[in-house]
Amino acid sequence: MNRHQQRNEQDPLGLRDLPLLTPDADGWPAIALALEQSRRRQQHWKKAGGWMALAAGLVLVVGIALKQRGLQPANTVPVEPDSATQLAASSSSEQESQVESLIVMSQVLEQRLRGIREQSGTMPAESAVYVAELEDLVAQVDHELSYNPGSVNLWGQRVNLLLDLALIYQQQWEREYGRMVSR
Repeated sequence: MNRHQQRNEQDPLGLRDLPLLTPDADGWPAIALALEQSRRRQQHWKKAGGWMALAAGLVLVVGIALKQRGLQPANTVPVEPDSATQLAASSSSEQESQVESLIVMSQVLEQRLRGIREQSGTMPAESAVYVAELEDLVAQVDHELSYNPGSVNLWGQRVNLLLDLALIYQQQWEREYGRMVSR
């Protein structure tokens, strides 16, 4: 057997004789980079929005707490009957506005939590236990609110519990994000 026959047996189609081709420039690295940058921007804004909502909630709760403390006089001063009724009327209207503010904050936090729950993946068992406990506490507060819907303290407790829930989901999201980035 000569060399030409051996070569034909190993390469019967003669593919070795074809000229080498260089592929065209691949645009995938630029597309992948643009997609990654877009995803990171979206995640950054979501994370910033979560922290802004949390900060706004805390500012509202602290403001209400400070305002309540400011309503209670440090020294007891005798008050005339007409002044007493005016003070009671003004404090009840302030309490109503506080309750309204807390209700709005509660609704905003519930909507935020719904969005976070939809986007979240699996959760470690320990976090799931905390979430279940907090949700049970929210249900208990809701039950108490059905008997006393104008209670500033109960609405404040509800908002604080929802803030705690949002914080757990936020921490879970940050852990998932950290795992994705580290890959």
